[in-house]
Amino acid sequence: MDELSAYGHQEFLSSLIDVAELYNNAPCGYCSISPNGIILKINHTLLNWLGYREDELIGQKFSVLLSKGGQMHFEMFFLPLASVEHSVKEMSYEINRKDGSSHPVLLNASVKLDDHQRITAINTVLTDNSARRQYEKDLIRSRQMAESERKRLQFMADFIPEIIFTATAKGKIDYLNARFFEYFKCDIKIPGSAFILSQFHPEDLKMLLKTWQESINLGKDLQVEIRLKNFSGGYEWHLLKAAKFITEGGEIANWFGSCANINDHVNALKKKDEFIDIASHELKTPITSLKAILQLLDRVKADPGNRMIPSLIEKANKNLRKVNILVDDLLNASQLAQGHLQLNKVQVNLFELIGDCVHHIRMENNYEILTEGDKDATVVADEGRIEQVVTNFISNAIKYAPDSKKIRVKICRLATSIRTEVIDFGQGIAAEKIPFLFDRYYQVENKGVKYTGLGLGLFICSEIIKKHGGKIGAESIQGEGSTFWFELPIQ
Repeated sequence: MDELSAYGHQEFLSSLIDVAELYNNAPCGYCSISPNGIILKINHTLLNWLGYREDELIGQKFSVLLSKGGQMHFEMFFLPLASVEHSVKEMSYEINRKDGSSHPVLLNASVKLDDHQRITAINTVLTDNSARRQYEKDLIRSRQMAESERKRLQFMADFIPEIIFTATAKGKIDYLNARFFEYFKCDIKIPGSAFILSQFHPEDLKMLLKTWQESINLGKDLQVEIRLKNFSGGYEWHLLKAAKFITEGGEIANWFGSCANINDHVNALKKKDEFIDIASHELKTPITSLKAILQLLDRVKADPGNRMIPSLIEKANKNLRKVNILVDDLLNASQLAQGHLQLNKVQVNLFELIGDCVHHIRMENNYEILTEGDKDATVVADEGRIEQVVTNFISNAIKYAPDSKKIRVKICRLATSIRTEVIDFGQGIAAEKIPFLFDRYYQVENKGVKYTGLGLGLFICSEIIKKHGGKIGAESIQGEGSTFWFELPIQ
């Protein structure tokens, strides 16, 4: 009874499986071919993929379903491999549909042998490879996009003027942009630590290494000002920054950093501080003198006939003029910086203007100032501003050539402009200093002697002449004297 029940159960299970149905409607294609590649049997799934009827393919060579390249590969590799190895694993083919389109498949195969171990058929399984092909295409496209993005980011990193770098979580530099190699004239792909560290100023290196190690240990961003050696051997100030990149797990993956040249900014701040010191000193001197003079006047005010009073008043006025000149220079420089310097232009006879403005200088300083040249030279200009330029030129000639009691002011007409020259016969100025004479805050030192002043006078003169559309300059021969000149256009 038990054996009959077991037999009945097995028969029931067998009735559940229709082998022909399973073969024909499997999710993959089945095809049996002869050893020379003739189609012997094919399932409905593969026929549906290809759009053929069974009678259209039975007896045909399997290779007719492949492209020309696929046919060659099938005949030269697939069939010989099946004959030798008795199996084939995942060969990729494009199989042609009846409508001319193609369908990507992966071809697996195993052989059927007779009693004499001869191949009677090759059973092939064709798996739809569309999703895999699309994945491969997407993967290639993603790689191409990633490479394109990498190149774009590298181009941006190389284009910007700052040095850009990346470092590992432990601080080892693994990328440097083109600016690094350009700045240091270095052709090593990734320079070693020894080369990089050698570019830092010795006084800054110890501080940098300590700060960088603290950033790595504590995971905090880095920002320091350091000096780097340029290709010519000098040092320039840079602002070095580094920020950590954190993974989703909260760990430091690497560091991204930049190094910006701030040398001009640091020097500008230094010059500003020096200027404030100079301005404070220059203003303090005449103000201190004024204070002392006023104290003396206060003592003798009860005696109007005191012979000291006229002299004290004269000295007070002289110090007051110094203060006034310094304040005017500061105000003019401020107006120029803000673009607020206004010109009130009128028709001006330069010969007459210069004659008027040098009169008090000639009388006060006991100098011989000769004005010569074109007496009819006329320009359209701001009379007060041009007088300011001429006065500054003459005052400089007196200050820098005190032993030369003779100064020439020459006016000459050029093709499109009127040129005015102030000529002294003093010690002259070194040729290497000439290009800087009209820079803001620049002051000439002669044989170790530093002259008083804010270093703004010639800068203001230069800006006034430029605002008139003219030119300004200086020439000098040491031991013979200097010539300061400006040209105003003829209108």
